[in-house]
Amino acid sequence: MKPNSRTTTQQRGFTLTQMVITLAIIAVVSTGGVLGIRTARAEFRLQNSARLFATYIEKARADSIRRHATTGQESYIETFGPGSTTYAVTMDYGSGTIETRNFDLESGLSFATAAKRVTFDWRGRITEAWVFQVHSDYLERNLPVDVSGSGDITVGEQHFPDQLIPPVEIAEVTGDVDSTSTPTPTATPTPDPSATPPISGEGDPEATPTPTPAPSPTPTPHGNGNGSDGNNGNGNGNPTPTPTATPTPSASPSPSPAAQCTSAISPIELNLSQSDSTKKSGSAVFTMVNATGTRTISASIAGNGNSLVLGVSLLRIDGSGSSVITVTTKNGAGNRGTFIVNVAADPSCGATQQLKVSVAN
Repeated sequence: MKPNSRTTTQQRGFTLTQMVITLAIIAVVSTGGVLGIRTARAEFRLQNSARLFATYIEKARADSIRRHATTGQESYIETFGPGSTTYAVTMDYGSGTIETRNFDLESGLSFATAAKRVTFDWRGRITEAWVFQVHSDYLERNLPVDVSGSGDITVGEQHFPDQLIPPVEIAEVTGDVDSTSTPTPTATPTPDPSATPPISGEGDPEATPTPTPAPSPTPTPHGNGNGSDGNNGNGNGNPTPTPTATPTPSASPSPSPAAQCTSAISPIELNLSQSDSTKKSGSAVFTMVNATGTRTISASIAGNGNSLVLGVSLLRIDGSGSSVITVTTKNGAGNRGTFIVNVAADPSCGATQQLKVSVAN
């Protein structure tokens, strides 16, 4: 053994740079995992609520068929417009009479389509096909629940596209009355010879004649010239003078108040299509009357939806004027249905105008 010898010690570890990189990778992976979990949970809530809603629609339909519901006793389901989270189901829950119960969507979900009541007749049919859209705030997308005219219900996809069926034109039927047949003659009443009409001019010989009234004598007036019926009049005719009325001064007219600013939109409803190139876009004119100053025009989908592409021709209008609101459809099942577009001015000019936009396949 050599004196002054030193044993070499091997030291192992991580540098600061390596630790920073490792922590950054862990943070990225953890963030992605958390976001993935939140997205999955939001997707689950959306699917679960939409399918539960569809289940209640099917229950209402089956209840109308089971009870052979008469007019006024049908089962129905009703929503209350964009942004609402409650829907009402009216049917027989087992008590023997129909009643209405309210149900709520899960948190973060709301309806994106216009308010609608879907009523099922005793055959389980409705008057027209309808699309409900359940909107997720976190996912920023809609999930459709379709109800066809025959009452079939689908979630996510439309298996019964009623809107793609062209309308049937019913031909007017003419000449359906048989003009060659001999009409049934109308019976003529036969006069009764036994009935003897009264003889004109013949009176009752025993009737008492009406006496002729004697004229009353005309009274002699005793006027004396002073407006009195007494005999002590002086005949000088001094009537009492009539006082002259003092004219009432008329009130000065108040100045008319300034006309209030009002707004309107025309038309109030658009029918668009995702597949028909001639109906993929439509427009409406927003008009302000009696406006003063500069106003900003805005258009937005009620319920914070994004199922339509909106355009405003004039964002700022000085005084009275008009702006064209353009609406363009988007492709996708979540963009079908009837939506409400709110058009308003800032500062306000009357009430906010609502444009109903129906989007079919």
